[in-house]
Amino acid sequence: MINKKAKILSILMLIFVTYQLAFFDMADTVRSIEVNVNGFKYQGKVDANQTITYYFNNSIELEIYANIDIDNFSLDYEDQVQNRQIYLSIINNESISLNMTSKKAMNHFILSKIPKEPEIGGHKLQDSYRCVYNLYSNQSVEKLTIQYKKNNQFGLKINSNYIFSLIKASQDSWELVNPVEKINQLNSEPYLEISLLNLEGDTSYFFTLYEINDLPGDWSWLAFTVLLLVLAGVISLIVVVSKDDFLNYIKTRTTSIDKGAHHLSLDEVLENENREKIIDIILDEPGIHFNDLLRKMGLAAGNLVWHLEILNKYKIIGKKAIGRYVAYFPYYPKNPISNLDLKLQKSKLTLQILELIENEPGIWNSILKKKLNVDHKTIYYHTSKLIDLNLIITKKEGRKKKFYPNLDSDYYSNKNSFLDE
Repeated sequence: MINKKAKILSILMLIFVTYQLAFFDMADTVRSIEVNVNGFKYQGKVDANQTITYYFNNSIELEIYANIDIDNFSLDYEDQVQNRQIYLSIINNESISLNMTSKKAMNHFILSKIPKEPEIGGHKLQDSYRCVYNLYSNQSVEKLTIQYKKNNQFGLKINSNYIFSLIKASQDSWELVNPVEKINQLNSEPYLEISLLNLEGDTSYFFTLYEINDLPGDWSWLAFTVLLLVLAGVISLIVVVSKDDFLNYIKTRTTSIDKGAHHLSLDEVLENENREKIIDIILDEPGIHFNDLLRKMGLAAGNLVWHLEILNKYKIIGKKAIGRYVAYFPYYPKNPISNLDLKLQKSKLTLQILELIENEPGIWNSILKKKLNVDHKTIYYHTSKLIDLNLIITKKEGRKKKFYPNLDSDYYSNKNSFLDE
């Protein structure tokens, strides 16, 4: 009986010792440290497999983990930054030195040229997050994971959508990345996660978040109807071509192309599956707007913007702002949509009057009034606009002032040249 109890006690002791060893081994693998910083600057070291959370003034938190040593880690926050949080995880093959600074806006950094704000579908994003990070490593970084807690305390609204923007100091345009929204299993709090691969060493990167809820979403019924009517008035001017004919035109033309930062060949641009689908849609629906294209493609907004930017740079598609929105169409050097004045595009009635004048040259005020069932002052307003746009001219014949299309205007010259091609 004593031997049996002794055996049971020995087994329990063995389990206890094994558990303790496992616990201390795990604790040694990932160690968590908290550092309270009195001010906005800190310089120190991050040991491999160590997680450090830094608490700065103005309710700023920065947490970092690395599987390698960060021999020199410096942090510098601008005192205008407040109530912000970020977590960084670095996976790499060799130790690095890392410098991070954060300011309230890009123009607070000392740069020779401030990059323009990024755009989605022609809509410029507004900097509402007000916290831009500048990251510099002396060595390349294999993988950088960034997480933001999504709550109002740290400037991110739970019900809002955000897009991550990254740019090198040497670049002019931002790279847009859709964050993945996840839930912290310990406290059920949502957070945004972005993974970046193969960041270059000895290179300065800037990154921030943009809220995209205020972008034009689904169009109101009225705005959408007006756009369709406007496009219907001009879409007939576009020569409908087959995809093969269009691609043959693209490949054989002699148009000068400024590729910008892109290094793709034309074949590489056209062979991409997503870009090929975009071209198909735009050929089928010239004048399609960004949001409709986004729905049909099923891509993240940032990915669609990237492909559209490439197609536009290589002059495969063109785009035209219509009010707050952007329409896309096959690229031709004299596409009448791309030359139609915005003031004309915004008004259905102005377009109707122009079409009547085109179809019935010499028509006058009273006839327009009867055909459109509007008053004299309305006709006067819209015909005056068309005269100001140099689209129509007037000739007085007897007591009547008749309207004619101004065939010498750039609009009609471009239209006729396009139809002759």
